[in-house]
Amino acid sequence: MLQKGVIPDKEPTINVGIVLPEDNYTSLAVTTPEDEDYQVEFSGKNFLLGPKSEIFFKLQSNGIVFKINNQDYLAPNEIRIYPVFKSDSLKPGQGLTLKNVVAGRGFHWKKYINVILPDAVILRFQENNLIVINELPMEKYLMCVATSEMGPKCPIALLEAQTIAARSWLLANVEQKHRHLEMDVCNDDCCQRYQGTTFLSEQSIMATENTRGQVLLFQDQICDARYSKSCGGVMEAFETIWEGDPLPYFKVKADAEEEPAEWQKPLSNEDNFRKWLNSTPKTFCSPHVVPEESLHNYLGKVDESGHYFRWEVTIDQKTLVNNLNRHFALNASAVKSMTAVKRGGSGRIGKLGVKYLDPNGQEREFILQKEYDVRLGLHSSFLYSSAIIIEAQNANADGVPQTFKYRGAGWGHGVGLCQIGALGMSLTGHTSQEIVMHYYPGSQLKRIY
Repeated sequence: MLQKGVIPDKEPTINVGIVLPEDNYTSLAVTTPEDEDYQVEFSGKNFLLGPKSEIFFKLQSNGIVFKINNQDYLAPNEIRIYPVFKSDSLKPGQGLTLKNVVAGRGFHWKKYINVILPDAVILRFQENNLIVINELPMEKYLMCVATSEMGPKCPIALLEAQTIAARSWLLANVEQKHRHLEMDVCNDDCCQRYQGTTFLSEQSIMATENTRGQVLLFQDQICDARYSKSCGGVMEAFETIWEGDPLPYFKVKADAEEEPAEWQKPLSNEDNFRKWLNSTPKTFCSPHVVPEESLHNYLGKVDESGHYFRWEVTIDQKTLVNNLNRHFALNASAVKSMTAVKRGGSGRIGKLGVKYLDPNGQEREFILQKEYDVRLGLHSSFLYSSAIIIEAQNANADGVPQTFKYRGAGWGHGVGLCQIGALGMSLTGHTSQEIVMHYYPGSQLKRIY
């Protein structure tokens, strides 16, 4: 596994979590490809699996049970499945097929997809549920990330920039969210999207080969190169979204060659932010550069079509109250108002005051303390962005709004590379190096292996 603070001088092998304990899987099936033999290994035993073989695995109290050639087996701990002949190359659709894997875990775009996993697949169990790990070399993993995060029709410069950012983020290894499960990273948006070779393209293979071993460095440390779908026109600072010291390569900066006239600073000011939200400035991620009617050609397969730069969502009183009570145990009977307490440089809300009535009709106030909590609390499917204006609507005789409208900018936290903005840059002729220098100012690009 990767070690925090260690810069590798050769390509590492990594463990990618595909099925996690919270997915609540107690059974699953894998299918081998039609042109490759696989080996199944557990408890010192080895079995050959021919092409197009399907195995069902089921968790029981004493281990994982499965059947090969009509013979039942019990694995008390770990099962490894891997190709008989190891290949250094990768091609679309290469690997084992695992059906109904969660994509968008905990987010509004959650769905289930079939994924094709190259190299070794490991089955274990923990917390009374199955877990699945894909063990593979870093560069093979990155070939798959680019077209899991974005679509295969994206220009090569965008895929190269995405790959550099993904490699840097993973090797910086700051968060280590799943280390207790012996995973370097998971397959989904809480880390970065990885759907195996399912959507792999020749373009993403080329993008990885062109940038092999390249990372972003700042003061001799690999950059924690975070990214999101759309900044909404202005990038956000690290400290608005997460705890910790500011990182100099994450700046509040216009996603444009020059600052738009519509950007009246600071956007932490309510009037300035409202004017900004009501405008459509010409930034790299705006419809001026990437028309929204063509955006679906470039997004990842699990992304939703829709408006990413500016959008509106309406939520009713009952749904909002139920969501806040579920996540924050408010015991609220009604929400009266919500007010931004603190905004970041892109207008994203870092703290939000919620005035509500308790079951006795007493007015109380609760502060959502983080950008993540704002997005979690304000919508049952996780709000697209916290760069929002909240409008109370349809008040009843007691002055309690029956609906709230959110008008927002961007999708995601807005820190670092803006994927739609990077797409806009690539469509207008910018190179991958120009793209990463724009989104991570002050960093240096270096090949480490």
